[in-house]
Amino acid sequence: MAYNYRVVYEETIETLETVCELYDVDSSDLTMKFIAAGLGILVLVFIFIYGDPGGGTVPGLLFFLIKYLLGWAALSAAAMLVNRTVWRKAVRATAAGDAQEMYQHRKAKSGKAIIAQIDFYEDRFESVTKIKKKAFEYGQVVRLLESQRGLGLVVKKDLDMPGSPRAMIGFPKDALLDAQIEDLKGFLLEKCKKADGKIKKL
Repeated sequence: MAYNYRVVYEETIETLETVCELYDVDSSDLTMKFIAAGLGILVLVFIFIYGDPGGGTVPGLLFFLIKYLLGWAALSAAAMLVNRTVWRKAVRATAAGDAQEMYQHRKAKSGKAIIAQIDFYEDRFESVTKIKKKAFEYGQVVRLLESQRGLGLVVKKDLDMPGSPRAMIGFPKDALLDAQIEDLKGFLLEKCKKADGKIKKL
């Protein structure tokens, strides 16, 4: 069966940095959301255990909850803003270190630089290297990611199982052969129904 789109690139520190950046920035966003949600719930529980929210009256309690939710939303928004500005620089620096470590490990394992290839078919996509080959269905893709330099697909092994392992298949945009990146993005948006018709900009 002929592929619709093909990506080919040599795994260098630079190309792996593009892939690591997609993974690290997306993970950072998710971690920040979990922290904001967890701290908000924890603080609320402590207030109810050790405080007297609303003065013990129903109107007072409702007023307290409204103020608390508004404050929680504002703090969460501030946390995400910090994550997308100041903290993101640190995450990108981490991606550079991860890429260097990954490059050395993979080159030592294979004996030479690896050529990575991703083929997008009508019913699946395949990630192929000298080390291994993996095939995924588009129905496994739960999120599409895009940075300035790269594009990524977050796949979930078992969609029905909470906490199921996830993987990220990423690549530099300029590694796409004989096609425009916008065409591939449109193709993926059509095929990856679980991505809700959007690509997350990083």
